Amino acid sequence: MKKPPEILDVSLVAQSRLFRVEQVALRFSNGTEVEYERLAGAGRGAVLVMPLLNDDTLLMIREYCVGTERYELGFVKGKIDADEALADTAQRELREEIGYGANQMTLLKTVSVTPGYSRYQTHLFLATGLFEAKLQGDEPEELEIVHWPVADLMKLLGQDDFSDARSQLAVYLLNDYLSNKI
Repeated sequence: MKKPPEILDVSLVAQSRLFRVEQVALRFSNGTEVEYERLAGAGRGAVLVMPLLNDDTLLMIREYCVGTERYELGFVKGKIDADEALADTAQRELREEIGYGANQMTLLKTVSVTPGYSRYQTHLFLATGLFEAKLQGDEPEELEIVHWPVADLMKLLGQDDFSDARSQLAVYLLNDYLSNKI
């Protein structure tokens, strides 16, 4: 394994309500010095939750996404609060977005979204043993809850409005998990 480059300097380039852009000066072991920019998120990352209502039904949401300027089909997700445990965040987001809690939260994978220029990570959870437990959320409008047949899980990948890469990865992970569980 190569030795990581030495960080010579980190400086703030720009900042908004959600993001900080930092310039990072590095020196590699061969003496080459370069400057990169990275997004430094204000938080601790996010969770994505795949809730199984029962053996046959997966719950999803459809919500407006300003990045694509359309309604997107996806899984429950949200940012981790400063002092919150990952599974607690997953439970909170599940209750706020679809009105259910889960008896079991299983962390399937932690992924980096864009490791080339961000430390941002998403923790992918499977929620089982669902029970009704609604919390007031922070969404600007009520989210549409979509019941998706587990038998058609892989068909999600062909949906035009299912474009989030984290959600697509979650489909593969869930399919693998369910296949190995049988």
